[in-house]
Amino acid sequence: MSRATISGFALRTPLGGHVEEVARRLLAGERAARPNPRFDATSYACTLAAAILGEPEQPRQRRFLRRMGLFALEVATEALAHARLAGGDRLGLFFGYGGLRAHWNDMMPALEHQQANADDAWERGLKLFHPFWMLQHLSNNAQALAAQELSARGEGVTFGGANAGAQALGAAIHALEVGAVDAALVVAHDTLLEPETLVELAARGAATTRGAERLAAPYAEDAAGFVPGEAAAALVLERPSDAGARSLASIEAVDTADGAAGEPGAAVLGKLVERLLRGNEVIDGAGRATLELDFAERACLAERAGPSAALCCTLSAMGQLGAAAALVQAIAFSELLRRQMLPPIAGLRHPADGPLRVITQPEPTLARSVLGISTGAPGLVGIVRVELP
Repeated sequence: MSRATISGFALRTPLGGHVEEVARRLLAGERAARPNPRFDATSYACTLAAAILGEPEQPRQRRFLRRMGLFALEVATEALAHARLAGGDRLGLFFGYGGLRAHWNDMMPALEHQQANADDAWERGLKLFHPFWMLQHLSNNAQALAAQELSARGEGVTFGGANAGAQALGAAIHALEVGAVDAALVVAHDTLLEPETLVELAARGAATTRGAERLAAPYAEDAAGFVPGEAAAALVLERPSDAGARSLASIEAVDTADGAAGEPGAAVLGKLVERLLRGNEVIDGAGRATLELDFAERACLAERAGPSAALCCTLSAMGQLGAAAALVQAIAFSELLRRQMLPPIAGLRHPADGPLRVITQPEPTLARSVLGISTGAPGLVGIVRVELP
C-alpha cells in the first residue's frame, strides 16, 4: 500500500479553524451541535446543526464561489504556506466535493411564480438569478480558482460524493508514487446544512430528529441519528524522501462503495479496513449514530483490530462532515497523537453494549497511528490511516 507524507495542513470546522483549538475542544468533550444557525430550520425534521462559525474572507472569487468554496480556497492557501511550498508545474491539485446540488435558496425566488407555458418567464423571476448562477454551481469551480490563485499547474482532479475526500487523497498519493507530481495539495469541502440536503437526510432517516436536550451520541444505547455538519480542509502531501524535517505524519487512504442505497454495510467496511490495518491502531469511528449501524461497525472492527481496540469519534463532536471528513480526521489526529492523548466521544453518557473499548474520557496513549472511517450514501466508505513519523 502506497503512502505519502503530510507536510502542511489547514482546516475550518465547527470546533474551530486551527488544529490546536480543534484538538483542545475535542479533548474537552465539546460538541458543536446547536439549533441551525444558517437559517430557520424549525419546520425541518432535523433542527440541529454543527456549523462553521464566522464567514470566509471575501476575495474577488466571491462572484463565482459560494460560502464553502471560499473556505476551501482559504484552507488551500494556508496549507501550502504551512508546508513552505509554492505553486508550479509539478504541484498537483486534488479536490473532494460533496456533489453537485441544486441550491434551493437561489432557485426558489426565480421559479416560484413561473407558469407551465413559460410565459413571461424573465419578468416572473428568471431575472433574479445571479449572472454567474451556473458557474457558482460547477463542482470543479473551487479547484479551478485555487489552481489559478496558487499557480498549481500540475495534474489534478475533482471527485464528488460523501467519500470524495478519501478519493482525492488516494489519487494524490498515487500521483506522487508514480512521479506525476512532486507535491500534491488535497482539498475537500462539504456542508450538510443546506435545505435540500436536510430534506434528503430526513427522507432516509439518517439525521437526528431530537432537540439538543435529548441528543444522543454515536455508539450510545439510545443513538437515534447524527448531527449534520460542515467543514473545509486541506493537506499538502509529498514523498517521504522530499519532505524531510517538514514531515508531520504519514498518510494512506482507501475508498470503495457497495451499491447500497443508504449507508454501506459492514462487509465492505471490513474489507477496506483490512487493507490498512497494521495492528494497535486507534479507531476513529464513522459515527452514524443508529443502534444497528453502530453495532455492526463495532463488530466488524473487533474481528479485525481486536475487541479491546480503542474507539473514538471526532464526528460526534463536529457532526457528519461529508466529503471533508477524511481530511479533518487526518489533521485532528495528527495533532492528538502528537499530544499522546485520545479524545472522548463527545456527548456519550451511556455506551451501548458491544465490542471495542469506547473512549468516554480523555485518555493518555502511546499509539502512533489511527484509522479514520467515514461513510455516506449511496454505500460509500472512505478510510485514512495516519501515523506519526
